[in-house]
Amino acid sequence: MNRCSAICLLAFAILTCAACGPVEPPEFQFNAVEQLKQERLFLDDGQHFPDSSRTEVTSILRALFGTPDQSRFPIESTTVVDQNRLEMAAGPVESEIDGTPHGLYREHCAHCHGISGNGAGATAALLNPYPRDFRMGKFKFKSTPLRTPPTDEDLTRILHNGIPGSAMPSFRLLPDEEIAALIDYVKYLSIRGQFERTLLAEISALDGESLFEIEEGEPAPEIDNMSAEEILDAIGPELLDDIVTRWQNADQRVTSVPAAPAAFQIGHSDHSALTTEGRELFFTKGNCTQCHGATASGDGTTVNFDDWTNDWLKTPGVDPYDRDSWKPFTAVGALRPRPVQPRNLNLGVFRGGDGAEDIYRRIANGIEGSPMPASAALSSDEIWALVAYVKSLVYANDLFPRP
Repeated sequence: MNRCSAICLLAFAILTCAACGPVEPPEFQFNAVEQLKQERLFLDDGQHFPDSSRTEVTSILRALFGTPDQSRFPIESTTVVDQNRLEMAAGPVESEIDGTPHGLYREHCAHCHGISGNGAGATAALLNPYPRDFRMGKFKFKSTPLRTPPTDEDLTRILHNGIPGSAMPSFRLLPDEEIAALIDYVKYLSIRGQFERTLLAEISALDGESLFEIEEGEPAPEIDNMSAEEILDAIGPELLDDIVTRWQNADQRVTSVPAAPAAFQIGHSDHSALTTEGRELFFTKGNCTQCHGATASGDGTTVNFDDWTNDWLKTPGVDPYDRDSWKPFTAVGALRPRPVQPRNLNLGVFRGGDGAEDIYRRIANGIEGSPMPASAALSSDEIWALVAYVKSLVYANDLFPRP
């Protein structure tokens, strides 16, 4: 190696080492989008909450839920989140001498869903649909009705099967205990995110004042020195209890699926009549063509947005087709507004599963967070007729033969 090359390599090594200082541990990202929305809704134009509001919320969340490296759940008595599983999923990717893994969420999920579970990981902007933002507590494909969290079984199924037609892969090769740890961490991020939104809404109701009752002239409480019980007692334990209780009771809200009529079976003498009834419902009472189109190819209404976008997009003064109006939200972390595409039912790719019961629940319950509504006006027999018709769309396509 000549002297010039040696000098260049030495200089590169010095510069590289100089750039490699101590790595700061990651922090949960503050929900600045929610704060901006609250400011737009409740403050005069151009006004903002004081910096102390953000500091207070961040301090409360850290005291109760910890950090990405040292995550904890503030209610020890609950069965919703297990602390041991939480520790397995949290933190950097590593393992103990006995092989016990840690950092499962960061290893498998954070690149899409983000460290904070905000759906804005490093790859998120490139994906369609966007990865799920867990912080609203809404999940699309589940066995429970709208405004109810999913069950552990629902989340397990998603991790096992992935979501066809999206970037969400299957993790069925992971051991059961690692799947369970990831599920608890997703619930942890969701409950933390819901609680953060609740705190910001409370601050809005107080016009930006402290969540703690502070006498005039008294200093703000030292949150870092308070226990979880003391914090919750001071700001109102029901704020978190209400969220956790909904998750705890999810199993009791599962929508039962009645047995399919005998005519649902292909080959039954009345199967064709049931399918014909389903087609009529598709065009009339079910109002399915409004979004899925007359040919069920997803070419109906294509200008709707999901709830994760509408949550801030419907703030007064924001227009999805006026970049300048929504740019302040994307500047603080929101992803660009992107209309959701109705499913092309002819392809047989159903994100919530292609089983008959899966499709039944999608029709009966709707799809949380999407324009797909629950079919309150349809009887169970009518829903089964619709399922038969939807299944027939795939069977009828010679390019995609089915047994």
